[in-house]
Amino acid sequence: MRRRRLLLAAAALADAPAWAQAGTWKPSRPVTIVVPFAAGSGTDAITRILAMLLDPEWGQPVLVENRAGANGVLAATQVARSAPDGHTLLMTTNTPHAANPALMRHLDYDPIGDFTAVGRAGNYTFWLVVGEGSPIRSLRELLDQARARPGQVTYASGNSTGIVAGATIAQMGGVEMTHVPYRSTPPAMTDVIAGRVTAMVVDVSASLAHVQGGQAARPRRHQPGAQRPGA
Repeated sequence: MRRRRLLLAAAALADAPAWAQAGTWKPSRPVTIVVPFAAGSGTDAITRILAMLLDPEWGQPVLVENRAGANGVLAATQVARSAPDGHTLLMTTNTPHAANPALMRHLDYDPIGDFTAVGRAGNYTFWLVVGEGSPIRSLRELLDQARARPGQVTYASGNSTGIVAGATIAQMGGVEMTHVPYRSTPPAMTDVIAGRVTAMVVDVSASLAHVQGGQAARPRRHQPGAQRPGA
């Protein structure tokens, strides 16, 4: 399993803001937290919980704005260009602030210079899932199918973790799989469940309900001599 970090950030001031250092700042009007992924994603769910906690603490409405697309570039650029007064925040992850500089040729924002870190929101865990109707029930079976049908086995992604994890599985397994990118996790999960995409490395928070509800399955490590469920 992979872990992914979340960090609350604001447009950077010329000098480090006192409220970020001392925690004494209070907003004078509603605050917007921009999320770089769609509603229903793990980042969105965590941000909405945080917004509910901050609302009474700050005495101002805390609004969540989903700005999915371009691997988080749209959201990060919007916040970087906003007034640096603490009223527009970004719930960022490793995608806009760590992976994009390596994955993309050009960014309209500086991941370091354009932002001031406010606080770390936590980590969440990723796992590999397939649609429940898929015959794949282990990582070995996924690699076997990819080896037998080069380029025909697909993996979805809704963020950089899905991109890098899927490519790593293919590279380490010595197979060719086709990457299918999405603007965010929820539509990618929909196509995995429907069988339009073979598999996906996705955060547990955005996929657990589908696994528990029987719409998706988590392939297990292959154990020699072990039978597949129902075999």
